[in-house]
Amino acid sequence: MQEFFKGIHRALGVGVGYFPVAMSFGALATGLGISTSAAVTMSVWVYAGAAQFAALEGVKQDLFWVSIVLTMLLINLRHIPMSLASNRIFNSFGLGQQLFLAHGLTDEAFALDITSKVRSHFYYFGIHTLCWLSWISGTWLGCQIGAKLPVQWLSFALPSLFICLLVDSIGDRLGREWWVVAIGVGLVLVIQGWGTVGFLLSILGVTVMAALLPRIREW
Repeated sequence: MQEFFKGIHRALGVGVGYFPVAMSFGALATGLGISTSAAVTMSVWVYAGAAQFAALEGVKQDLFWVSIVLTMLLINLRHIPMSLASNRIFNSFGLGQQLFLAHGLTDEAFALDITSKVRSHFYYFGIHTLCWLSWISGTWLGCQIGAKLPVQWLSFALPSLFICLLVDSIGDRLGREWWVVAIGVGLVLVIQGWGTVGFLLSILGVTVMAALLPRIREW
């Protein structure tokens, strides 16, 4: 269990960053008339931020449910290469363990997984469990107080997540990597106004930079 708690400690930054984004999702969901139970259930089983926000946009535009589902599936196609890249870590684990870790394979958890040395499955359980519970609890709280959240909170939620991800990935080893933080923060702030496209590009760009940090340290 020591490895499990080490994984939790490793994911604290991402877990903190997840919370305001999940609150934003919960607040927007209730604002569209979606029940708390439905929003929380989506966060439990879908557990894919970009796809969930895309689903809300589909509901807002009154799209046919098939279109919404197909859009969510298209957005989540990025999980295929992420899963293939994670195979070197998870292929020695049991099927049940792999299924749990696959469900929790978000962009940020993936970045934490591949930037850590290979450890026992309990370590990765800790990372994925903390991130998952943070997303679920943030969704629930957002549903409860959504109407009371200021608009500024919703616009700051996504940048806060990626700032937490970058800082957590780099830790105390800034040195020559300070420019990675600057680029990451600038990227998120610049493309925030691009709607769903900006959301997806933010996820992709910061995840790639976090994944490349070990190589950057070798330059």
